[in-house]
Amino acid sequence: MIGDIEAHHHIKILKMNERFVHWLAPLNDKSLAILLNKATYKKQINDGDGVLIGFSNNADYDHKNLSWLRNKYKKFLYIDRVIINPKAHGKGLAKKLYNDFEKKALLMKIPRLVCEVNTNPNNENSHKFHIKNSFKPIGDMDYEESGISVRYYEKYLLNK
Repeated sequence: MIGDIEAHHHIKILKMNERFVHWLAPLNDKSLAILLNKATYKKQINDGDGVLIGFSNNADYDHKNLSWLRNKYKKFLYIDRVIINPKAHGKGLAKKLYNDFEKKALLMKIPRLVCEVNTNPNNENSHKFHIKNSFKPIGDMDYEESGISVRYYEKYLLNK
């Protein structure tokens, strides 16, 4: 079941984030609290086995990916972080969270979902997931200071 992220989920989220930190920005207690405080969408599924944290285009959150997307689009919901417990991979938790996030966007009359997926280090499964779920590539960016490269994706919603 999808529900709000509660304080008792934080330890699990931090452990999962650490497991996938090569694709995600590091988090600690303080940075997780800040992220959740500023997020437009912050939901978990199956008692924290999966989480999705997202932001609207006008969220009070400065981030290089949001900046890139704000220069391209006026109105969107940004998927900042999706983490699924390795023990729950393949059970459809990410798909359920994405469907819920999409419903929120449509209720808010937001025309698109956007995200980025690492190309260096490459997150091949995430690229496949997004393409399978109707996301289209919209651009690539190399962040030399961190040695990370990403591909940005968009899913346009209003032609449904």
